Amino acid sequence: MAGGRFSVGVLCALGVGPQRGGRATNQDNYLVCRDGAVRWRTDDTETILDAPERDEVLLAVADGMGGHEDGEVASAAAVQALSRLYQRPVPTDPELELYHFVKETHQRVRERVANGGEVKMGTTLTVVWIVGDRAYWVHVGDSRLYHWRDGRLTRISRDQTREEFAMRDQRSIPTHPRYLAQNFIFGSRGLGDDASLRIDRGIDTGALTLRPGDRLVLSSDGLHGRVDDALLADTVTNVPAPQACAVSLGERAIAHQSDDNITAIVLRVEAAPVEDVGDDDTIIPV
Repeated sequence: MAGGRFSVGVLCALGVGPQRGGRATNQDNYLVCRDGAVRWRTDDTETILDAPERDEVLLAVADGMGGHEDGEVASAAAVQALSRLYQRPVPTDPELELYHFVKETHQRVRERVANGGEVKMGTTLTVVWIVGDRAYWVHVGDSRLYHWRDGRLTRISRDQTREEFAMRDQRSIPTHPRYLAQNFIFGSRGLGDDASLRIDRGIDTGALTLRPGDRLVLSSDGLHGRVDDALLADTVTNVPAPQACAVSLGERAIAHQSDDNITAIVLRVEAAPVEDVGDDDTIIPV
């Protein structure tokens, strides 16, 4: 599938703001690499860099951790580091390449940050790399990847909570089970080794085959923490245009009193290459 066979919409918003009990800054970020352009958020604008024209699409959502200093810096560092993958030749095993790239980049970035003292910044990172008709993905933290087909929404990624890892290891459920167990750059939270990430292949990585009409949704927890899967599925089903869908998801999160930053990337697989009808622009509400 060529890049023109995908429509992409993005919303990356502050949320309700501090006046209504929300965040004072937007610590979320995103990455959209397609059709010769690389895009991410810089402050309240969008950085757009030229890139080689290629058929592949690379998407990511990064949620800078509000409990750490410089979460906004962490999420920006994550997506900018990841954008380098779009400059490389496509490997024979994109899933394995994502796995190694994220683990190795975590170590490099963390070591660089550690040169300035204690590492206090961190971010989630959920990535999709579309090559041909296959979507390869890797995941760190509690941002999410969903797949929609024929009215049915499937959650692909698993939130990396203390409970999740305890269940995988057949350990007793720890205290504060819903706490996030790890994130990119900061590393482990109670798992022991901050210098490395735990990414279980086949659970925190994977691949799926796309068909015309399919949608992929990448989201930060400012969205899915308030908009449950049923409501998310309803929105994706009834708002087919990706940009309008991303905006609608953000509006629903705010209507459900989300006090966090809100990011949504919605990708639709087209039946055939589509003309630009103005529904493929990234927007960043202030």
